[in-house]
Amino acid sequence: MTERGAVRDPLFETGPRLALCALLQGAEWVDFATARDMLGVGDSAISKHSRTLEDAGYLEVRKGSVGRRPRTWFRLTADGRAAIRGHLDWLSGLRQALDTN
Repeated sequence: MTERGAVRDPLFETGPRLALCALLQGAEWVDFATARDMLGVGDSAISKHSRTLEDAGYLEVRKGSVGRRPRTWFRLTADGRAAIRGHLDWLSGLRQALDTN
């Protein structure tokens, strides 16, 4: 796992990516449909943003089936957990800086 500290991560500047990682940080695995429904976006948006996060090494994708139905699950990698934590810490610091002005 990479130590990141409070650092802005441009990958999270797109709302659905930040929301997806925020959802995943509290879970072991989350299935595609649950992520889609919780974020209130379409299948193509989840596919696009999950691919970007996977390519960055932040997201692990598992494919399988339940019965005869194909399923996809997501979870954050250790680097993904460090990245989201660092970005949230950066946002918190930004908010504190703005509140003191």
